[in-house]
Amino acid sequence: MSSAKAGRYTNLKDPYIRFILILAAGFLLRIIFSLFLTYEPDFLTWKIWGSQITEVGFSKFYDNFWCDYMPGYLYVLRALDGVKSTFPVFLTDILFKIPANLADLGISVSIFYALRRITTVRNAMIASVVYLFNPASLSNSTFWGQVDSFHALPILLSIITALGRRYVLSGIFAALAFMIKPPSIVVFPLIGLIAIEPLFREYRKPTIKTFIPTLKVVLAIVITSVILTLPFIWDKLDAFGYIFTGPLELIRARFSAAYDQYTYASLNAFNFWGSFAMWRNDGTLFLGISYKSWGTVIFASIYTLIGALLVRVVYKSRGERGKDFSYFIYQAITLIIFSLFLFITRAHERHLLPAIVFFTLLTYRHWILWYLYAIVSLVYVLNMVYSYIQLTTSYKGIPESYEDLFIPGMFLLYLFVFLFLFYDFIKNTIRYEGASKEHLESTKENLAHIHSGN
Repeated sequence: MSSAKAGRYTNLKDPYIRFILILAAGFLLRIIFSLFLTYEPDFLTWKIWGSQITEVGFSKFYDNFWCDYMPGYLYVLRALDGVKSTFPVFLTDILFKIPANLADLGISVSIFYALRRITTVRNAMIASVVYLFNPASLSNSTFWGQVDSFHALPILLSIITALGRRYVLSGIFAALAFMIKPPSIVVFPLIGLIAIEPLFREYRKPTIKTFIPTLKVVLAIVITSVILTLPFIWDKLDAFGYIFTGPLELIRARFSAAYDQYTYASLNAFNFWGSFAMWRNDGTLFLGISYKSWGTVIFASIYTLIGALLVRVVYKSRGERGKDFSYFIYQAITLIIFSLFLFITRAHERHLLPAIVFFTLLTYRHWILWYLYAIVSLVYVLNMVYSYIQLTTSYKGIPESYEDLFIPGMFLLYLFVFLFLFYDFIKNTIRYEGASKEHLESTKENLAHIHSGN
């Protein structure tokens, strides 16, 4: 064997080289698959919005055209319209799916980065590759062409950077996620909880430095949000104060436009409401309370319990950001987004994807989690297929005689996995007593260096 061939063979035995090649192959496969099963109404809307922004500019867009999107993804649509105009040879399906496919690749890399800090490199690589090739993420980004992964990536990055004490970056990513899709606001309190951790460590004698991480997060969120909204209100800046009130007015108007667009209990989602109230108005009353209010109460109750248990974990950790601490944060976010999908009204079939992203971070812990992950992914794909058929053909996708059983059955599978994760989270957080003395000593030695970089 020649030395050149031997060198290439040796390189391919390097697990990192093979990992990179697999990710590259997965991304190439997504580009090829992007030519199939596109949901054209969404694509038509995005192409129109992109061309309309090009025509009138950002500042006049919302005033002249209907749009239920926040400003975040509109920058991407404007860029895609520019690319399409400059390079008309680009196939539209591939071009307009590139942001979501790139986001999925970014999520896979981020999963590897997050997990290699709390488990083995092998486990981190497996989880990363599994997500990229997961039919759930493929069905959303590569086939349908939706942008939920583009929304999930900054959520994931905001948590990873918060756990790494990069609070400014965390706030920036959190704001980006919110300005793409408002539901990401549910992770803000968790980022805040991570940021106020010094208060739990120094609660007897708090100083100004104790509150600096929280201040960094808040300022980063506010400043990033203002920067993203300014181009859309630039023509209305007739007074200095409008720099501050204008972004709030725009965000409130866009939030309302997005949330009030569909007032149904479920929009093809295999959740609690979809099991018996699919496409029914969420103002419908049960025991004198609307479906919408019931969903809010259920979600708020779950969120409160998760938050209370996390406060206990943060208190017990006292500055330690070890494996268990990070795992509990990832598990909490999985449960919060999962419960948001299951119980809040007005959910679409695709809205569970960010929960699947964070669920991927949990699978290394026990073999049974891989089976539960597979169940969630399978039901998600079935939900996407069901909705795609409903929206693109006259066929309902399921014989009417079976529909009343099939959708509740899918919800029960989701609920089974959710309750298992919820029970596991409650059990482990209650048992959590903080880090070992050895790990705490190691953490203390590194705290000064970590804080000096932030």
